[in-house]
Amino acid sequence: MALPTKSLSAIMSRHDLMVDHFEGYRNDLTSYHTHQYYEISLIISGNVKVLLQDTTLDNTESKLVLLRPKTPHMIAVAPDLFYRRVNVLFFHDFINDKIDEWKRFMNLFGENGRILQLTPEQSSRYQELVARIEADKSPFRRQMMLLCFLSEVEESLDSKAPKTIVPSYVIEAMTYINANYPKKIVASDLAWNLHIGRTTLMTAFKKYTGATLNEYIARCRLKNAVLAMQQGQKEQQIAEDCGFTDLCNMIRCFKRYFKMTPKQYLASLNRSVDHATLN
Repeated sequence: MALPTKSLSAIMSRHDLMVDHFEGYRNDLTSYHTHQYYEISLIISGNVKVLLQDTTLDNTESKLVLLRPKTPHMIAVAPDLFYRRVNVLFFHDFINDKIDEWKRFMNLFGENGRILQLTPEQSSRYQELVARIEADKSPFRRQMMLLCFLSEVEESLDSKAPKTIVPSYVIEAMTYINANYPKKIVASDLAWNLHIGRTTLMTAFKKYTGATLNEYIARCRLKNAVLAMQQGQKEQQIAEDCGFTDLCNMIRCFKRYFKMTPKQYLASLNRSVDHATLN
């Protein structure tokens, strides 16, 4: 499946759920973002860092990530291990307040999202449940099976699950970069605006996001450049709009990150069956 030119919000039914499968080795363009739907992300394998507004988890074990609509998050994947992940996505309209159980299960998603470390047995069980949900095409039965899935998650909650608090200035830095990637961003200026030292910012940013400040800026620019390319915009204009100093700089960035030119990368997306890099 090629990368969608529209957001998932535009192609998902508001009265049914959607199951997405991602796997492979790749450089990841994921950035700190939000969306309008619920996301249950079952990370089966891979070297994956999950970062929420107030916590992070970074290891190679299976995880379950629960996200409400508009929950800021980032699920970043390192290319050194094979990555497998399945997502269950749905709008509030699919499973609404008329169902009493849903009101209780909403708490599972937490105020700022929730990350659960899974045992191999839990991971296998959740994969089985998601497969059943995907195989059944009845929205009503999918609704009931989703409630069963969340019921099992509720029963397995462990208050002692690992949790690392993310400094607020790291979140603020990512939010600033997401909004200002077309501009020149200087680490010392950003640190000054956040009232911390430059070294403190750069060290913490790498620790909690898995990327250096410059790598994250490049990732945001590349992600938006790819989206613009899919919409048919001219490369010269894209380079200007996405914060590259010129077209040559954008091409060098693509070659450094993907080992290919922008045109070659766009062609590879059209042949690809994996569209997870922009999620």
